[in-house]
Amino acid sequence: MAPIPNPNSWKGRLATALREGRTALGLTRPQVADKVGTSVGTIQRAEAGRDLPTLQMAHAIAVVCRLDGERIEYLWRQASQRGRKAHLTRARPLAQIVNSAELGLALRRAWEKNGCPSAREMERRAKARVREFGHLSRSTAWRIRERDQPVMSKHQLFAYLVACQVPEARLYLWAEAWQRVRQAESRHDTAGDARQWALKEAEAEQRLREAGLVPEERFRGTSVPWTVRCRRRMCRQISRIRYADFVVTGRGCRVCGGHAA
Repeated sequence: MAPIPNPNSWKGRLATALREGRTALGLTRPQVADKVGTSVGTIQRAEAGRDLPTLQMAHAIAVVCRLDGERIEYLWRQASQRGRKAHLTRARPLAQIVNSAELGLALRRAWEKNGCPSAREMERRAKARVREFGHLSRSTAWRIRERDQPVMSKHQLFAYLVACQVPEARLYLWAEAWQRVRQAESRHDTAGDARQWALKEAEAEQRLREAGLVPEERFRGTSVPWTVRCRRRMCRQISRIRYADFVVTGRGCRVCGGHAA
């Protein structure tokens, strides 16, 4: 067997543990490959210490070689984080997240820190905890991690995080960030609607004045009856109109027959 290039690295420690577990049972690489259901080359690369195997493969080898699964997973995660540290998506701490874009970056980073599991693997993990945290399809997992879809509910958030194997003790921090984003964007939408309504109201009142009318009450919608008064000195009568009809006909006062200019 060729020596492991850097046995003191996390990747080297994982490869050493897999290699020593196999030799302790007196198994050959072809025998392990046959039991795992993979190729000999895959086992060889896992023990070489150059390329990091998938977590699923490391688990499978650990089962066949009767290794401590938690230790193998710990070594794999350390190796995965060290190998991807320079390429992790930059994201704000959870306490500083205030919008969907920042939350999306944080969710992508959580996926990367977990070793970028496949959407199929994320679906499988979420399914194992579906009674606690809800369903997560592979397509939804893919869209969230690629930031093509925001998280729609707290259950969906937890299902995604569980699929990324985020510790349950930290789920409440994510829930607080998600709730903060939701409230901030709700306030923003409400403010935007209020601005749009104010502009519409001002436009409606201006068009009434151009037609020789003045409103006697606040504008409440295009189809809601609106009390108006004629501005003509010889009329000054009050009538009720619908702004939607007024826009179509251009007709002013219904009493004296005034028309919009």
